[in-house]
Amino acid sequence: MRRIGVCLLVFAVFFILAGCSGKKEAAGDKITIAGIVFQDDEFMNDLINGMKKAAGEEDITLLTANTNSDQSREVELINTYVNQKVQGICIAPLDPNTSIATLRVASNQGVKVATVNMQLNNVDFLSGGYCSDDYLNGHLVGENAVVWVKQRYNRPVNIALLHFDTQVPAQSKSRYTGFLAALDEGGIEYNIVASQAAEQIDLALAAATDILTANPNVDFFFCAHGLSMLGAIQAVDQAGFAGKYFVFGYDINQQVAEMILEDKNILQASIAQDPFMQGYNAIKLLKKTIAGEVQPTGKTDPVPGIVLSRTDTGNVRKFLKDKYGVDR
Repeated sequence: MRRIGVCLLVFAVFFILAGCSGKKEAAGDKITIAGIVFQDDEFMNDLINGMKKAAGEEDITLLTANTNSDQSREVELINTYVNQKVQGICIAPLDPNTSIATLRVASNQGVKVATVNMQLNNVDFLSGGYCSDDYLNGHLVGENAVVWVKQRYNRPVNIALLHFDTQVPAQSKSRYTGFLAALDEGGIEYNIVASQAAEQIDLALAAATDILTANPNVDFFFCAHGLSMLGAIQAVDQAGFAGKYFVFGYDINQQVAEMILEDKNILQASIAQDPFMQGYNAIKLLKKTIAGEVQPTGKTDPVPGIVLSRTDTGNVRKFLKDKYGVDR
């Protein structure tokens, strides 16, 4: 009887240990993905929030980091996460060549890769990704500008460009190239009187102020991202030139949408991207590729943008209500 009791005890301990071992193995199977962006602003925060939402739904451990637009920092972070044995990397890359070369090394070591915020094609190892179509979105803003210019001017117009060519040149150039192409196609004659990089609001404010001083014949700015746009709007406003100089831009948050409705009549139009869904969809895609449910596509899919314009204030008010719960 005593021997049977000992056997039962050993048997019970075996099952307890087996159960503990099973729990440990399950924990080890939890997917870990690194989410990497390149600056701290509303757009990038929305990207991260989309990643977090999807990670929570899929029971994924998400590690987040910011490269602060530093290519060497990006390389360092990717290598660090590879050494930490993450299963996936979801990244807003800085450069379509340098970044992809580093990510290819990570892929060769078994890490699945998805990108956000940059259009890529024929990248064989890429699980896929989501982005705005920068050229198309710039073109859509340009189409709006064509109608506005034809109503306002009967002469060639003078344009100043504020961009972020020194930060993410391929993306920046795609945006203003698309804008200018729409003007060309719309038969608008124009002169580029200034073109300057301005990655932050304070830099854009200073740059736009200098441009207005040096080029008083400028008619309007095209700003290739939200921070340069806000700086240009401030420059026009602070100089007391609302209604004389104007701004078209790229990116929209609550503040920008409300500026379109202002009586000051500086900002004419901009385009809203959907970074939340980019981040959300990219994490969902990574989960499927890590699980072997889908094969890498090697390309990114665009998430459409929405033009908000002073010529359609009803749509601007709807955007504010739907996205921010604000009645205007």
